[in-house]
This record gives sequence, C-alpha cells and structure tokens, in this order.
Amino acid sequence: MEIEMIKRRSEVVKLMRQWFENQGFLEMLTPRLLGLPGQEPYLEPFWTEVVDADGKPYPAALITSPEYSMKRLLAAGFDRIYDLGPCFRNNEPWDGTHDPEFLMVEWYRREAGVNELMDDTEKMMRWVASQMTNPKFKFQDSGFRRLTVEQAWHEYAGVELAPLLGDREAMAKLAVEKFSQTVNPDDNWDDIYFKIFLSQIEEKLGLEQPTFLYRYPASQAALARRSADDQRWAERVELYVGPFELANGFAELCDPIEQRQRFLEEKALRSKQGRRSWLLDERFLADLPKMGNAAGIAFGVERLVMLLAGTTSINDILPFPARERFNPLPEKTAE
Repeated sequence: MEIEMIKRRSEVVKLMRQWFENQGFLEMLTPRLLGLPGQEPYLEPFWTEVVDADGKPYPAALITSPEYSMKRLLAAGFDRIYDLGPCFRNNEPWDGTHDPEFLMVEWYRREAGVNELMDDTEKMMRWVASQMTNPKFKFQDSGFRRLTVEQAWHEYAGVELAPLLGDREAMAKLAVEKFSQTVNPDDNWDDIYFKIFLSQIEEKLGLEQPTFLYRYPASQAALARRSADDQRWAERVELYVGPFELANGFAELCDPIEQRQRFLEEKALRSKQGRRSWLLDERFLADLPKMGNAAGIAFGVERLVMLLAGTTSINDILPFPARERFNPLPEKTAE
C-alpha cells in the first residue's frame, strides 16, 4: 500500500468537488442499487437481489454509471448537477487500468452541447492540476486538441470514413485488404470499425497533447442525439490523454421513440451475445422529453489521479485493489 499515492487520490477528489461547487454545480447522490441498470451491450452489471419485509424478492444491480438517474433529475427541473461516487462493472480486465469498483464523476447541464462539455472538462482538469501538490503531469499552455472521428480516420488511418458509413461489405474489404484484419461472417459494421479503430487510431490519440474525439457514427452513440446537419453522425465526445481514455459524453437524446428503438437494438445485441437482458426503464423513457436540450459527460476519476500521480496502474492509488480483495491469503492452521 503506497500511502502517498492514496493521499493523491483523496486530494484529487476534494479538488474536483471544489471545482464543481465553484462553477455552480449541485452535487447529487443518486442510488447505487437499481432494479433496471443500463442496457449497454458491452458493459456487465453486478446482479443481486433485494428482499422486502414481506419476503418478496426483487432483482437488483449495482450501477455501471449514474446516467439514467441524472437525466431523470434534469427532467425534474435540476440544472448543472454532478454525481461523484463509486460505479461497478463486472467482467472487466484486472490489467492495471480497471477495477470492478471505481470512482466516476458525471455532470450534466441544460442548454449545452459537446462544445460546452469539452470546455468544462479541460477547465476542470487544468484547475485540479494547478491546485494539486507536486503533480507529475503538467498540461501545456496550448489548448486540448479537438478532432472529429472523420478527421482522425483520415489523419491516422488514411481513410475517408464518411463514404463507408453503414456499408458493411466496403468496411470489411478495407479491413482485410488495407489493414490485414480478420473479418468473421457475423461481424457487423461496428465490429469491423472497431478492429480498425483500435489497431490504427486509438493508440495514437492523446500522445502529443490531450485530444477530444467527437462527432461519432450514429450507431456508436446510443444515448446521444444525432447531428443536426447530418443524421449519419451523433453528438458524442471522448477524451484521450497519454495512455488513458478519461471521459465519454453526449449531447443528450431526448426523443423517447428513437431512444426506445435504440434500447431494443441494444437488448437484442445483448441476447445475441448470450448476455442477460431485462425490461426497458419506462420511467426513464417517459421523463426524456422533459430533459430538454442538455449534455452530460462521464469522467474516470482514478484515470486523472493516475495521470497526475505519474503511474499507469490503478492498483497504486487504491487502498485495496481487486487483486487483493478477491484473492484472500490461505487460512493458517492452528498450531
């Protein structure tokens, strides 16, 4: 256990809360245990059971993020809100960058889009770094880079992505012939996209300067609204700094009909993958239209701590990392 590293984690959490309070954000303490978690096909909740006083059981899951609750609070009339607390994801690799329980801060604001999210994120990170005791990482005076997905594919892979959108056969041909990727018969367009993106583009993002990647193919932004000028794209943004992907945000979709269809598609994909699926959150869908023009972003707190503390392992900044919590020492026999 590295005491100074763990102190840095506490320091960053304190500074982040201070920044949000200074900006007029109200902290929300949303539930960590829900009956209906998110339907994301590539995230796996931890499931348990809640039993009431009469002995009736209810399925329950730990949240993978506070997103649904935060959006319902926007719909109820709140503005400029944040939630900083633990989130939980099962089936994650214990590779030094993940832990099944981790700290996430999500913030939301009305009358905002991805540009405001990028502004907030950069200002928060710069301020925290400026107030932190002896940070090991310093941000350059030049601003964070802002790059569309289309620009990234052109710059790092030499590919014009727009003509390939939705064309599974053309994307498969590109993957095999240009990038020597293996394409399976059941790979869909997004599967092939990610084979190229992960091998050719993602590892290059954020190495020279922090980089926001935004304006994603619509198929990869299930909770984001489509771009007004071109419905093939969606208003999603991610942030890359050095070896870390730190944030993922959206200009929020508030159309319940389109959102229902996206949820059904995700639910079908989960079933196809052999994963558990569950009912749609009808309360969430009913509240969506009241959310209005809003944007929100999820930010990995420990990733920022790791960056500023100068370590690439989350195990260095956690008091009790997963490899210790779930690998007990053998019991000693009585002498």
